Amino acid sequence: MNGYSESSPSKVLIVDDNEAILEFMVEVFTSWGPFGATPCDVVTATGVQIAIETLGQQTFDLIILDMQMADGNGLQILEYLQNEDVDTPTVIISADDPPELQKKALDMGARSFLRKGDGVESLVRTALTLLDTAPSGVSRADEASFDDRREEDSGPGRILIVDDDPLVSDALGSMVNLIGNVEVRLAPGGRSGLELAREWDPHVILLDIAMPDMDGRQTLKALGDAEVKSRVIMVSSFRDSETAQECLELGAVDYIPKPVDFPFLKRAVAGHLALARREAVT
Repeated sequence: MNGYSESSPSKVLIVDDNEAILEFMVEVFTSWGPFGATPCDVVTATGVQIAIETLGQQTFDLIILDMQMADGNGLQILEYLQNEDVDTPTVIISADDPPELQKKALDMGARSFLRKGDGVESLVRTALTLLDTAPSGVSRADEASFDDRREEDSGPGRILIVDDDPLVSDALGSMVNLIGNVEVRLAPGGRSGLELAREWDPHVILLDIAMPDMDGRQTLKALGDAEVKSRVIMVSSFRDSETAQECLELGAVDYIPKPVDFPFLKRAVAGHLALARREAVT
């Protein structure tokens, strides 16, 4: 396994057929966004066959595999790695985590098995360990920093928080204001959040699921139907993998469980905000 050096960055293959998730993961690994670790050289594949073709042509220091994809599953790629005697550290990310599936993946050579509902920080910590990369940037420090000079919208980042609990909304608002150069607005429910999103066009939306007037899943679907381009992060007390997967399929870019890890959520919002600002000028 090759650790990072100035002449040879760690090379990572990310395999996922969800474009929004893939885009954010590329952002994390190529710049580490608010995580502050050394960057990687990233190659992506949107399905099993493309991944196998890529593995036949290149070598990697780490492989990140979605379990379920349109043309197959991560176990097929693990089988290919076994047959070709490739010992690249591999992380499986799955919407479902039955013990038998975890055991099979680990028996086939996966180094780690993560749930999609766990959010990106579990992946970051696992990746840094497997890449033997200094984890100093993945502390629980409050400050998020970027050294990314690509063109982006330089105006205030627009962040909408949709939650029917005013205490939670205020806490989330205070947290994301620490990012700096942001404007934060609050909506007490799904219907008001949808209306405000259509009028204001926020870069990022933090969306609760359990709300009385229109729940988060209904709101997420309505945002997609209204062609609102905001990057939506679900923040919910629901921890089951089926709910997380449903939200990701409806267009959410991340799923963060409550009780909220505020320093991590701040980093995740900052990362998605950076992406949204660049998308706004392309």
